[in-house]
Amino acid sequence: LIITLITHFVAKPFARGFSCSDTTIRYPLRDDTIPVYAAVLLSIGLPLAIMWFTEVFKRFYYSIYPRQRFVTRLDFCGMRSINISPIVRNLYMLTVTFAYGYLATWVLTEITKNFVGELRPDFIAICRPTYNCSAVTSLYQYDTYLQDTVDYTCQNTDTSAVRDARRSFFSGHTSPVFYGFAFLIMYIHVAWSWRHLGIIGHLFQVGLAILACYIGYTRISDYRHHWWDVLVGAIVGSLVAFVTFKFILNWRHYVPRFLPHTIEPQTVASPQSPRGYGNYRPLGPYGEPGPIRRY
Repeated sequence: LIITLITHFVAKPFARGFSCSDTTIRYPLRDDTIPVYAAVLLSIGLPLAIMWFTEVFKRFYYSIYPRQRFVTRLDFCGMRSINISPIVRNLYMLTVTFAYGYLATWVLTEITKNFVGELRPDFIAICRPTYNCSAVTSLYQYDTYLQDTVDYTCQNTDTSAVRDARRSFFSGHTSPVFYGFAFLIMYIHVAWSWRHLGIIGHLFQVGLAILACYIGYTRISDYRHHWWDVLVGAIVGSLVAFVTFKFILNWRHYVPRFLPHTIEPQTVASPQSPRGYGNYRPLGPYGEPGPIRRY
């Protein structure tokens, strides 16, 4: 988090120059259709709210089955273990893993912005360079690469706005939004597997994908990003979400049919369980008992 804040507010981006022939940075200023705070709330608040609501709902849904003990084993370096509720386990795993991936996406985005230093489509309107391209008379001058502080300086006294105008690649709206929504789409695929939901889960997933794309499109129509900035941001956010969900959260151990667990006392002792305790029976996604497994 500290690294992210430093790269966003303190670090100086690469000062890239421009040429008068570059028309991709000569667009007018426009207000943001989706403000920064709205993108942050959507990419963080919406996924966490839906995941938390789903976990709480699952806890009450599964509790209608009698004689169930909802426990999960938590080991501490192989020395001590405690039993915690699956809802606590799932909420902790989902929240911490989601936050880790979100910060990783943010750090990667901020570092890339500063190292690349690509000019935004409205750079000329924000910078107001001292070099007057409209006064150029020769083709050679028109194509000449102008270096910052050597051939031109920005007349805009708002240094933060000029600094931000040099941080186009890749989109800081698109990457976290696609991370949050892609993570939520994969979570819905795993957690909303109940038979009676039907197509509702799939419709919700499509709606999230459309909303993420719409936010990316607004960054292009607002002249805040080039199309490749949005495309790369979407790819990076989705890729980080996939890696985080599959390998860090380890979705195979999260599938609802493995939770909750019902403890079944073992009547015959075994080398794995000398006292006759230590087996559990996982429930299926609709409450049906699964095979007994050693705990």
